[in-house]
Amino acid sequence: MTPRGAPDGPSPSAVPIPSLVASLAASLLPARRLPRHGNPLRMLLSPAPWRATGYLAGYVVAGSAFFAVATAAVLVGIVFSQLTVTLALTVGSVWVVRCCAQVERGRALLIDVPIPYAYQEVTEAGFVGHLKARCTDPVFYRDCCYLILLHPFLLLLDALTLAIWLPLLAGVSLPLWFWAVDCRQADGSFADGVRLGRSDGTGPGIWIDTWPAALIASAAFLVLAMYASYAVVAAARLHLTVAHTLLRPPPDPLAEAKHVLAAPGPLSPTPPRPVTGPTAHGGHRT
Repeated sequence: MTPRGAPDGPSPSAVPIPSLVASLAASLLPARRLPRHGNPLRMLLSPAPWRATGYLAGYVVAGSAFFAVATAAVLVGIVFSQLTVTLALTVGSVWVVRCCAQVERGRALLIDVPIPYAYQEVTEAGFVGHLKARCTDPVFYRDCCYLILLHPFLLLLDALTLAIWLPLLAGVSLPLWFWAVDCRQADGSFADGVRLGRSDGTGPGIWIDTWPAALIASAAFLVLAMYASYAVVAAARLHLTVAHTLLRPPPDPLAEAKHVLAAPGPLSPTPPRPVTGPTAHGGHRT
């Protein structure tokens, strides 16, 4: 029996509140080529973490190059935009940024379909009209935001993910190469094997110099790599979500209204139906 004055529904503390991790995972873009498996071993052996690794490693190299090129192009365009003689150079700077953004849109093919794009068309004739259309296009500023402003954050995300993922893969393959490495001891001498820890031998660590030790370490790294594959795929999805948010065409605010008008209904243009019933000639059919 409910006490008098008590609320009828469940208390706010009893209502399940989704966690921050679950909300973030639900907001990530579900890439078509990055399926998530419930079995960690199946996840590790699937193509998803390896595609994500290629996407993240490609941005560390290509994204850094695009950052340098796009930044130089924008600075050159700003410096020479006031000179009439160098208007062609300003348009060229815009095209350089666009080419870099197009490559980034195409790189999404590693884990998903290429990102669509829609640049503003030139409506005014002449070179000045062409320059105005290119420099006032909102898509150009979105490209600059992705290539220049967000590059440090995306680079940090990709580099940290790879810094955790790649050493685990190297540890899994430890039995294949531990015997070919010479590691320095604390007294300055060298011995065959690998030390997991401080390489100079002065700090805590594990010495891997036999096959049983290498196999046990490889099994431990394999378990860690199976669960780390989820983090690699999540980082690639987060990166792809940011790329889609900035590099794809902005949403049309009238898209829903256009869909309603185009759908069949009372507002759709339909041909008039023939009138059935008595004709105007004396009320009799002919």
